[in-house]
Amino acid sequence: MHPLICTFICIIEPIIYTLFISKGDMTMDFIPYRLSEQLVVNDIYTCFYFEMSNRQHYNGESHDFWELVYVDKGEVNADTQSGYYRLNQGNILIHSPNEYHQLESTGKKAPNLFIVTFRCDNEAMTFFDEHKLFRIGHAEHAVLARLMKESQSSFGLNLYPIIPKENTPFAAEQLFKIYLEQLLILIIRNGPSDKPQAPLLSTTTENQSTHLSKRIIDYIERNLSGKITSDDLSAQFSISKTQMNIQFKRTVGVGINAYVNRLKIERAKTYIREELYNLTEISDLLGYSSLHYFSRAFKNSVGMTPSEYARTIKARNESMS
Repeated sequence: MHPLICTFICIIEPIIYTLFISKGDMTMDFIPYRLSEQLVVNDIYTCFYFEMSNRQHYNGESHDFWELVYVDKGEVNADTQSGYYRLNQGNILIHSPNEYHQLESTGKKAPNLFIVTFRCDNEAMTFFDEHKLFRIGHAEHAVLARLMKESQSSFGLNLYPIIPKENTPFAAEQLFKIYLEQLLILIIRNGPSDKPQAPLLSTTTENQSTHLSKRIIDYIERNLSGKITSDDLSAQFSISKTQMNIQFKRTVGVGINAYVNRLKIERAKTYIREELYNLTEISDLLGYSSLHYFSRAFKNSVGMTPSEYARTIKARNESMS
């Protein structure tokens, strides 16, 4: 045998013996490594998705825990100790503990807000004492969507105190915690928003299905007052109805017809909160054949008629003023 081979065997044999044959068995001692956690959220105080009117005004407040405000639609003004902010769709504003803050609608676009208040005592959170306003990108938006979904699964529409829902999906609260921590970590990693970011649906980075879906969504939003059919869309974008629906549902999560119906109801809720049109005008603006059909579609989706929804919004505004 070659001398070098003999030397190698003499060196490696004791190592193999030590690793795999200890005290006559095939066990070995592993040294565990405890993963570090630099940002941990264990307690939340409120969590809700709130639809404001375009003339709503909150009384100012301060509390000894953090508050995250995300603008899902519309725009809102925030008057805080750290400054005065205009929040548009896609913005996140984070209030520090004991920081006075006040929200009010701008009088133009009625806002939809997702708000979470929570306790986190880690040093990493001092980042948000200096940096407040952020415009989220693709990664943060994906995490935020999951966070809102688990919020609905875990707590429903409860504002305060938090009351867990019955028969929630497995580990819904744990996923909520994970997504909230992940969102905060991503925001800190990406740093302050000192330069404009790409839109959430960038055609240069998304795949072909997403690009097509964005074009379809843009077309739907421009033509929401008319009757939008799959045949029209198929001809408009030169693609078969079957393939178009497959790609759209893969990207958006619902079929085209369901998306159109949902968008019309969301637009109707915005019109009602802005009080610019009466119910008959809203029905016409959204292409419903009659006020009766509009009211029935609205109730099937929202759980109350348009008139009941308008009264609910009015009562909520009065209680908040």
